[in-house]
Parts: sequence; C-alpha cells; structure tokens
Amino acid sequence: MQFPPDSDAQFARERLASGCETMTHLLLGLLDSKGRVAEEIHAIRKLGKSLRGGFALFRLDQSSAREIQMIGRLLAGPRDAVSRLNTWHKLAWNIDPRLAAAIEAVLDQQTHSAARRPPPKTIEWCIERVAVACHSLHELAPENLAAMIAAGLAKLEHKTIKRCRKLEHRADKDFHNTRKALKAWLGAIGFLPLGRVAPDPRFEQLAELLGDENDLATLAAWLKSHGFTAKFAPDLWQTLIAARRELQRRIIKDAARLAS
Repeated sequence: MQFPPDSDAQFARERLASGCETMTHLLLGLLDSKGRVAEEIHAIRKLGKSLRGGFALFRLDQSSAREIQMIGRLLAGPRDAVSRLNTWHKLAWNIDPRLAAAIEAVLDQQTHSAARRPPPKTIEWCIERVAVACHSLHELAPENLAAMIAAGLAKLEHKTIKRCRKLEHRADKDFHNTRKALKAWLGAIGFLPLGRVAPDPRFEQLAELLGDENDLATLAAWLKSHGFTAKFAPDLWQTLIAARRELQRRIIKDAARLAS
C-alpha cells in the first residue's frame, strides 16, 4: 500500500498519540470512579485493543503494543467477571435448577467483589506504561513513517487472512489467535484517514463471533477450575460444547469466505 509522504502517516501518528492521551484520562478516572468500575475498565480495554493495532501499524507490536497489552491483562478481573456472568445468561442452561442457581450465585458474587477500583499504585503503573508506549511512537523518524505504515498494514492483513485459513483445525488457540490478529488489523485501520482502507464489513461481524466464542471458552475454563467439570455436570457440558461447536462452525464458514 502506498501512502503520501507525510500527510497520512502524520495523521495516523497524531491520532494514535491522541488515543494514548484518552487512555491516560480513562485510567485517571479510575482513581475516583463514581460509575461502574467494570464498564470503565471495559472502555479502557476496548481502547487498548485499538491502540495495540495502531502501534502494530507502526511496527511497534513487540514494544509499545505489549506495554498496552499488560494494562489490559492487569485490569482484566472486573470486566471478565461481568463477561462470564453475561455468557452464562446467554447459555440459558437450567436442566438442573439447583446447580444452575449455585453457579449463577458464585458468578454474580464475583462481579460484586471484583467491582472495586484498582489500587492507586496499579493505576500509576498503567499510566507509566502508556507514557512509555507513546514515547516510542514519538521517537520514530518522520521520513520513515509512510513506508513503515505500508509495511505494517500489509503484515497485519496477511496475518489475519492466514489465521482465518487455519480455523478449520478447530484448535482453541487458533480461534484465540485469529481474534487477536483481526482485532489488531481492524484497530490499525481505524487510525488511518477515513476511507483510506475499507475492509469488508463482514470482518467486523467475524470479530464479534470470535468474541462470543472466546467468552464461551473463558466460561468453560472457569467452570472447570471451580469443580463444575464434565464428569460432575455432563448435561451442562453437553450444552456448552454444542454451543461452541455451532458457533465455531459459523466462524469457520465465514472466515473461509473472507480468506478466499
């Protein structure tokens, strides 16, 4: 992909730097949160995924993008608890009402216990990570930005298509890796001038399906770690596995069309 020498590249860098400022603002908001912590952290993590794509666009995926990734992982608890409960509700399993009620009660309890603001030291560390990531962006030589973006975008798109083609293996890691690659690519495109790159809108839909599949995988891991194994609750796992298989079938079908 060819870019004008300065305008598009500078636009993308300024927009990415602005995104870092927004991330810092959102993190500072956690120090005196008067809203719902899980929702605020969801906004931070959602922005973080976009920023990681932006840094990958500038070939900073092994440095700045990882700084942002660490923030998302560190703050994951509250939002993950809410996502597990929401996924449980969508699964709508109630063959054994008492068991279902017991699982939901624990999931609900965890959303409440996780809905506390992170300690100030944790937020301070996260803000430092954003600063480090943004510093690397500003250190890039202006004359190299256009070529860097062209190469970065080509790499992200190639990786996404490659991941889509591997999904037929049905390995858990392949669905997870495809979701990450797709999020990075779509995130990167968002930092370019409007209309510069217009991917098939079905890629956005595929990202949503992959998110749903990831939520089911996360719920399955939680159930297993809390003793609700397939041996203990076979009917529950039959429902869970069937839901994942149907979702994976749709994902594989859609991904194959987009990767052809």
